[in-house]
Amino acid sequence: METPKQENEAFAAILYAEPGALGLIANIMAATVVAVENILNENGSPPALILSGVHLIVIGGFLQLLAGFMSYRRNDHLTGSAFIVFASLWTIQGINHIMMTSLPQTAMQYGVLPGMIGFMAMSVILSMCAATVNYIMPPVLVAIMIALIFEGVGLFFLWGRRVAAAFEIIIALSGIYGVVVMTLKGVSQRYILPGFGNAPYDVLLVRTKAPKSKQNEKKKNTKYAEPMGMGFIGNVVPATVLAFYHLGFFTDFRPAIPMFLSSLFCQLCASYYSFLRQDFFNAILYIIYTVFWTSKGITELLVTMDFAGIETLRTNFYGQWALLIIMLILLVCSMCQTKILYLYNLLFTLMIILSLDHIPIPVYNFTFGVPCCLIAIFSLFMSTSYLINSIAEKTVLYVGAEVCDVEKLRRLFERLTACTRSVGAKVKYYDESLAPDEVVETLCFLGNSISCICISSLEITHGTECLPWLLVTGVALSLYVARCSYTCGSLSKTYMLFVYTFYWICWSIYLINPSLAFVLRPASLAVITLHTLGMFFVMSFHKIWIPFTLFFELNMIAFVIRCFAVNQPWMNFVTALLAGIVSLYGTFAGMTNGTLQGHLVPLGDPILKASQPPARLTKLCPTFTSKRTSAILKAAKILTDGGIVGVPTDTVYALAASCRLPNSIKNIYTVKERPSEKPICICLSNLKQLEEAKPDFCDLLWAFMRLCYPGKISCVVPKGEWLLNLGLGDATEYIGNKESVCIRIPDSSILAYLTQLTGPVALSSANPSGGEDSIHHEMVLESLGHKIDGMICDGESRETAPSTVVNCLNISKGEISFFRIGCAPQDHVENLFEEAKKEVNFKPQIIVEKNLN
Repeated sequence: METPKQENEAFAAILYAEPGALGLIANIMAATVVAVENILNENGSPPALILSGVHLIVIGGFLQLLAGFMSYRRNDHLTGSAFIVFASLWTIQGINHIMMTSLPQTAMQYGVLPGMIGFMAMSVILSMCAATVNYIMPPVLVAIMIALIFEGVGLFFLWGRRVAAAFEIIIALSGIYGVVVMTLKGVSQRYILPGFGNAPYDVLLVRTKAPKSKQNEKKKNTKYAEPMGMGFIGNVVPATVLAFYHLGFFTDFRPAIPMFLSSLFCQLCASYYSFLRQDFFNAILYIIYTVFWTSKGITELLVTMDFAGIETLRTNFYGQWALLIIMLILLVCSMCQTKILYLYNLLFTLMIILSLDHIPIPVYNFTFGVPCCLIAIFSLFMSTSYLINSIAEKTVLYVGAEVCDVEKLRRLFERLTACTRSVGAKVKYYDESLAPDEVVETLCFLGNSISCICISSLEITHGTECLPWLLVTGVALSLYVARCSYTCGSLSKTYMLFVYTFYWICWSIYLINPSLAFVLRPASLAVITLHTLGMFFVMSFHKIWIPFTLFFELNMIAFVIRCFAVNQPWMNFVTALLAGIVSLYGTFAGMTNGTLQGHLVPLGDPILKASQPPARLTKLCPTFTSKRTSAILKAAKILTDGGIVGVPTDTVYALAASCRLPNSIKNIYTVKERPSEKPICICLSNLKQLEEAKPDFCDLLWAFMRLCYPGKISCVVPKGEWLLNLGLGDATEYIGNKESVCIRIPDSSILAYLTQLTGPVALSSANPSGGEDSIHHEMVLESLGHKIDGMICDGESRETAPSTVVNCLNISKGEISFFRIGCAPQDHVENLFEEAKKEVNFKPQIIVEKNLN
């Protein structure tokens, strides 16, 4: 098996500066274009509509999509999702402008409205999630939602367009302020103007129970944002459109078809970023969703157009049964995911069953329309929960533990497939590094299985019904998987996928117009020649590829015979069905093995095993023992020179940088790929060092800190001039956030000695942002050893959890709260706080209002 291509350098989030400015600029320009149009009395001339539509597609769509990509590469979950969602919105608006020049006004009114309702719902979700990030985004998103509401009203009443224009101007003005803020932050690396630095509702303050299992948290240790929320939000608009359509709200599907770009934008991006995150399950999941929605949307478009009599022939179509089988396999794999996700996929499976074309049309409209309503509503909750939990990096909204423990599911498949292994042989399990290559193989089999099953029924039905599925799974999906394969470094699989793309394009042209068979003869001969050549490459793939390519070759021969007008009854049916069955087995094996990360269902070892390239030599940082003074002196020298050193603490390992050098603190963000909005704490050697800085703290705070320090508790206190007394200078802006800073005084002789030599240090956990805490110096070296400048090695850490972070900003009122419950239990901290109150004889101030009468 070919191993994924490794990047030479780790990703540096800071390189992508502030893509939010680019996304806001796109929104400003797009909103301005639409606002000006809404102020006019009537729609413009056809050339004007086409020109404004192109502007919306290029500026509001493409530029904002680019900003969303860069936001995801900066580990920014919410901003990336919002930009990609609204990139699809402005693109759809642009296409609608162009379609207005040729479609009736009534059709546009009723066909566009359902999709806009879906976008309104998504705006509500995004605005709720944005309330956990800053003060600016929620009102902007609310303005977008209200503008969409009145855009919907404006489809029927002119005054609605006037009101929508007012809110679009608000969007533009808010966006201009946001661009100024983000640009200044990108230049200065800190927030200068208010609005973005703090959130109305801080999810870090939400107390949650520790998860029972770490299985669903393992994908956080990546350099890309979590795309799950965006993937589920991509189901909202297509489900809403199909629900309105099948429940009889509109009949002309042509204006509604652009709305399915929402699914393509969101779910293709979600799948690709899951692929980059080595998240096998989600990379497959979102592709299945978008295949279903897009294929159904194109089918309904062909029904509206009555393309080749599709309406009278749709009950004889069997291709969707392949997707149903794949969804059932996915449902089994979902058992080792969260309970909410399992229930969601169960509902999605039922919707696929109730949308089969064999159901009579009057009943079909109800059985498909109602589940679409439920999926749209359920998708809103799923996207909200995943977005909020990703922002908080903990479970704030309930998603549930696994339905079935992954180990139990592995043992079940081990027993079921025991007969395929030799006596005494054990199943080989692998780590997540092979997930990208497994995604490529599984998606290749998935797309070709659906396409083959679709064309196998041509002998008993018309080919028009399978045309949408060939275009989506055969052409578009093959191109997508080819891109993923190229990312993995597998040129041979990339070649085969391009051959399959070429083949399905030929089939699609033939189904659109069978009279073009004569023109397709050279292409059919070319594609079978290329495939025959590629069959030599599959010797280095899993053995399942050999029967798959053999049956595929026979089906290509059947297609060549068809193009040459030679009648061979049932040849296409037999060869396509055989290729489809083998592909379904490959899909089942790939999905099972990829989800459970083991060779459980046999695919066969390659006949020719490619030689493995030599392991890439990674230059690790110098290491120092914690038991020698000379070693600590060398580490101190690295810190004073501006380097970053991994250090043991009284809890888990951490990264340290000199607080007197702003660039050193910024380098911690780069090394950890940490979002710049997440603050870094300051570490002191002892409380006396803090007292000498003379901070203006109340007596209760001093008493509380004397009980906490040194120890496994961190206190968040107000910022002030006292930081300058510690010698921080310009670095003050890079410690903590605008109003507060977290103080850490560990019960560690190593850190106490180190900070006495270097002065205060900036401290952050020694793991990639969102990743698992490092409880041994080997874990730090493995994940960050090639990016830091030194490592103090001290074996296993004292604890397996980080410090408990206490919010002391309102301590003068006798109140504390918790940002994080770590190794110090909450009860213990609260007992210390009560003890501190007794020590200073704290009495809450009671304000008595005098009666002036």
